[in-house]
Amino acid sequence: MINVVDTPNPDTKKFVFDQTIVKIGSKEFKKSDQSNIDLVNDLFLIKELELVYLDKNFISIKKNKDSSWDDIVQDILEALNKRISENFNALSFEEESEFTDDISKRIEEVLNDKIRPAVAMDGGDIRLKSFKDGVAEVMLKGACAGCPSSTVTLKHGVERMIKHYVPEVTSVEALNINE
Repeated sequence: MINVVDTPNPDTKKFVFDQTIVKIGSKEFKKSDQSNIDLVNDLFLIKELELVYLDKNFISIKKNKDSSWDDIVQDILEALNKRISENFNALSFEEESEFTDDISKRIEEVLNDKIRPAVAMDGGDIRLKSFKDGVAEVMLKGACAGCPSSTVTLKHGVERMIKHYVPEVTSVEALNINE
């Protein structure tokens, strides 16, 4: 069974499964990306879709602003049901931290332990891209990419939490806040 859940981003819905879709990691695909995953390719056959984000037991799907969910949800559900059955082989996406400095490792720890679980509940993800001169640059994924409330969440939630646990951080900036 697939549960369709609204997210804070009106252009993104979260499709929640009662089974594991991704056993390791997570991954975001844009329509322009090349994918060797049939599920993703099938979804992008629906011309109104712009982004597909795969995580543990959900898939967040972003449509273009000019289309209506009423017109495409059934097509999405058909594509998902075609590819994801009881014997679906869960996907794996290797994730390795490229950070070696202490501050970046501490930022990643706060993101992983305190922030990412809450963001995932809304169908999104957040990843550290860099830390330099007090500024932590993050990448928003899934439902968070282009969400109207992401700026508020970033400054009042994420930044406040990271600065509390990692005082060396003076600011948190998103690289893709206006996608």
